[in-house]
Amino acid sequence: MKIDTLAVTAGRHPFAYGGTVSPPVDRAATRIFPDLDAITRAHSTGKLSDFLGSRGPDQAAEAVAALEGPEAVVTLTSSGMSALTATFLTVLRQGDHLVLPDSVFGPTREVAENLLARLGITCSYYPPLASAAEFRAVLRPETRLVLTESPGSNTFEVQDIPMIVANAHAAGALVAIDNSWATPVFFRPLDFGIDFSISAATKYLAGHSDLILGTIATRADWAKPVQDMLRLMGDTPGADDAWLLARGLRTLPLRMRQHDASTRRVLAALSGRPSVRRLLHPTQPDCPGHAFWRRDFSGASGLFGLLMDPMPDETLNTFLAALELFKLGYSWGGFESLILPVAPDPARKLLSSPEGTLLRLHVGLEDPDDLIADLDRAFQVLKKD
Repeated sequence: MKIDTLAVTAGRHPFAYGGTVSPPVDRAATRIFPDLDAITRAHSTGKLSDFLGSRGPDQAAEAVAALEGPEAVVTLTSSGMSALTATFLTVLRQGDHLVLPDSVFGPTREVAENLLARLGITCSYYPPLASAAEFRAVLRPETRLVLTESPGSNTFEVQDIPMIVANAHAAGALVAIDNSWATPVFFRPLDFGIDFSISAATKYLAGHSDLILGTIATRADWAKPVQDMLRLMGDTPGADDAWLLARGLRTLPLRMRQHDASTRRVLAALSGRPSVRRLLHPTQPDCPGHAFWRRDFSGASGLFGLLMDPMPDETLNTFLAALELFKLGYSWGGFESLILPVAPDPARKLLSSPEGTLLRLHVGLEDPDDLIADLDRAFQVLKKD
């Protein structure tokens, strides 16, 4: 089946609920059993939800797995960060070495340098656009896991994923990716040999800015270790959030295509403005790693960086206050457009910060003509100022 059909059908079992098209919310903590044999059978499956808690997360995970690919087994987590942390703790042991891109999300860096360091796990960084030789130079005999984030946080470098996977695997290391930006609609990590596909389901997968969840997609041989680690962590997603995620997935391909089309319209309207220095979106030819995006991805989402001439705080406040549709706020991936002043993580070791005022924009599902008009008003105010 094609992805639109999978998004609509996967993880739904109507006749288990009297023919209900949308499964009901399965709120459960305790399950009861008719006899000891039934309890034994429930425990034998290895699935927590067979003897305790809600089965709603299983249904949402089944739907995500269909989108991630035929080999995928998906586990839900309570957040995107818990998905990353659980993956690290599943794979890494004392004395192991983790490799990350220098453009990595700040909280992920914090987990690596604080939590993992306490467990005797070391980490190193590589340039997100590293050549094969530069990437191999970071690997060590004890390297167990390589994390990729493509595009990178705030500065949107797209990585050479096939090169990274080939060299990491040759060195005996596994590869994980934070795929929240592209989703499996535009990039399916397991098809590229990646071992762990991680997403903040909070963002595009759910799409409605009303829940916090994460997902880990891997092949069958790593699924149980991931699930065991989450059980030890006490990470149990709620039934209501799982239901909302499953509902949001039904429109994911449609929403992603609209985000893509609208963002390209907005980028075209921003291009060439006197105060705009650079548009950091993988569709742009001068975005770092644009050629890798063209080769490996089937589309692009609505999050990008807008690098402008330096603005003092007063001018920046004036610019932001003139916007009506682009709201000032954190996170992204919902139906609404957002804008936020950002600065690359000061802990970066290999990447210099772009010169100018960097704004992060998320293009939502409003009409792109209205979004362009909204930005026009702000630029006119900026021009007068």
